[in-house]
This record gives sequence, C-alpha cells and structure tokens, in this order.
Amino acid sequence: MKKSLLILAVASLVACKKNEEPKTDESSTSIGDVVNGAKTLSNLSASMDDIQKSADKLKTVKPLSNDEIKAALPENVIGLKRTEYNAGDNMMVGLITADAKYSDGTEKNVRLNIMDGAGESGSAVVTMIMMGLKAESEKNNEQGYEKTTNFNNTRAIISEHKNGDLLESKITYLLKDRYVIKIEADGYTVDQLKPIMDEINVSALK
Repeated sequence: MKKSLLILAVASLVACKKNEEPKTDESSTSIGDVVNGAKTLSNLSASMDDIQKSADKLKTVKPLSNDEIKAALPENVIGLKRTEYNAGDNMMVGLITADAKYSDGTEKNVRLNIMDGAGESGSAVVTMIMMGLKAESEKNNEQGYEKTTNFNNTRAIISEHKNGDLLESKITYLLKDRYVIKIEADGYTVDQLKPIMDEINVSALK
C-alpha cells in the first residue's frame, strides 16, 4: 500500500511540473511527456521496495550532532574561502543540516548544504529525493535547463540558469543513501562545481 501511494504521489508531482512548463510545441512536448512519465513510473515501480527499505532503516538511525555534521564542511572549495557557516536543527524538528558559503569577495560565490537523512523527518526528505533521482526528467527554456542525470559517477539533479549576466547553477544528489547534498553557485557552471563533490569531508559523515 505504501509503495502504491508513493508512486501515485510522484506521478502527481510530475504531472504538476509538466503543467507549469510553457509549451512551445504542443505535439512534441506531449509525446516527450508521455515517454518520460512512463520511464519515471517504470523506474519507481522497480526501485520502490529498495527505497522503502532505506527509509525504514534511516528512521531508526540517530542523526549526527551539530559538531559532527559541521565537520563535513570544507574550509575551502575550488579556491574559495569559507566566509560563513551554521549547523543544527532546521525549521523541521529533527532535521539536522549544515550550511556554508564560500566567496572571493565578488559576485561569484558557492553555497553548500548538507542534510542528514536520519530520523523520521530526515528519512521522509531522503525518500522524496530518491524518487526524484529515479525520474527521467529534463526541462529547457531560454534561461537554461534542469535535468536528472548521471553526473560525476552519481545520480544527480543539475541545473544552470541565466539571471541577467550571472549564471546560477545547482547540483543536488545523495551521499551514502543518507545525506542530501546541495551545491548552489553564482558565476560557475556545474562542471566547474564538480570538484566540490570530492572536497566535502566525506569521512565525517558516518
């Protein structure tokens, strides 16, 4: 029953996203929607048992302490110094996160967010991320794109969008099937952000 409800929930989310997108070519867009939607539901159906097992396991795990998750934040990334950071409970009770900002003093900067998926709240977020990563999704417009793909040897949601003269990029992925990693930046491409994935202090994340 849980499996069916989760698949229906994701199917609804996919449908909502499609309705929000501007349609420039009605026929080609409709065919693409059907194909991608079918692939998404097929992937989810095949993976749902594993996702549910991972979620149930995470519910029983104790989240990291503030000091433990903070230790995963590197002092420097791609040559930029860490200018600020914080760690602790997010707005959701029991959701432990760590955030850091890196800058060279110009408009160009990087923000790194690490969320622990352990516990009731964390496992719910990880479940949704896992399902999103199973989707076959790609969106394009004049400002940029967003897609789910294999990136730097892991499944990730990546995007690049122009905001005036500034490029905004984002990478979201799962680490150890527990930690949600989000890398956001102004003034960098996703390929330029790729080294950050290896600069995170992974050993600090149990």
